[in-house]
Amino acid sequence: MAISPPPSPGPLPPSDSTSGAVSRSFRVRGDGLVSAAPLLTAVAALSYAAAAFAVVFTGGTLPLADPAVPVALAPLNGPLGEVLLYLLPAAAVPGGLLALAVHVRRRPRRLLVGAAVTFAGLYAAAVLLLIVDTRILTMLGYVPFLLVLALTDPAALPGDYGWPIVGHQVVLLAGVALWAMTAAACLRKSQGGCRRCGRRKGGGPFTASAARSWGKPVTIAAAAIPAAYGATRFAWAAGIPLGISPEVLAMMQETGMVYAGLGLASMALLGTILTLGLLQRWGSAVPRWIPWLGGRRVPVRLAVIPAGLVSVVVVPAGATYLRIFTSGISTGIPFDAVNWATGAPTLLWVLWGPLLAAATLAYYLKRRPGCLRCGREG
Repeated sequence: MAISPPPSPGPLPPSDSTSGAVSRSFRVRGDGLVSAAPLLTAVAALSYAAAAFAVVFTGGTLPLADPAVPVALAPLNGPLGEVLLYLLPAAAVPGGLLALAVHVRRRPRRLLVGAAVTFAGLYAAAVLLLIVDTRILTMLGYVPFLLVLALTDPAALPGDYGWPIVGHQVVLLAGVALWAMTAAACLRKSQGGCRRCGRRKGGGPFTASAARSWGKPVTIAAAAIPAAYGATRFAWAAGIPLGISPEVLAMMQETGMVYAGLGLASMALLGTILTLGLLQRWGSAVPRWIPWLGGRRVPVRLAVIPAGLVSVVVVPAGATYLRIFTSGISTGIPFDAVNWATGAPTLLWVLWGPLLAAATLAYYLKRRPGCLRCGREG
């Protein structure tokens, strides 16, 4: 008895199309950090609340400020610090639950969107204007000096820099970043934008074409503020009384104060150049005259991450200087109409942060690639 052969299988799809589909499915599986931010924020906020309450209820205290600093310069050493000792962990609980609600809801309603955006704004204002001080920015500004000191005279390195306070401030700044992304994720969901890139039908102000128009003026403004600070400090070191009286310059030369700020001034001028690079061709592609790297595209994150970090840490530094110059406590350097350069450039740092953040966002919007999930570009 003859056995009929089994039916032949139907034609298989081409192997390249199959692998392409699998590859595309794998590449768009993740929705990006912004989409995951609400859940990360909820976990971080509730974990902070648990840890902070454990410290407070066991008789400890949160490292908010240096107790040796006068209350006029460090408000957290007074009644405000006593309130924040309990308010910070207490606010972290509803904040964590709010972020969890943003994560769970597929299409947040207007009330939830308003609550998330408001909480993010209030939290950022409290952290940047009241809690964080100049320590982190000072560390970043004096990195070159500290590196040289570590190689030439390690024993001269500062041993007690208030590291518990710095660590606590870093944790709170991470919360600012998480809440900014949580608010962005909530807005994306409510407006029907792509969960991965935020693009939506009809465009809006956060597109590449729109960023080319509003990004240029804010970038120039963001570059001008650190340039003013650096120019005045370099002028003093060169013996030019720019923005100060000759008598004050002579006093600063005698005490060596004219050289104290050169490290931070150098970083400020470097920041000006790099900020202007957000508008220049060399900010997107390495100049061809540079060996080995010439012509290569500059990774977007290589510009966005450092600029984003600086945009955050300069705000509390500016707020600290604002408290110093309005407290009435003598710092040994006059600040008046004649000696305006001793304080005016640093007071502008409160504005420098938002301007640099906007310039960084414009740069990112202009350079980001097309979305693998929604297929939109621009």
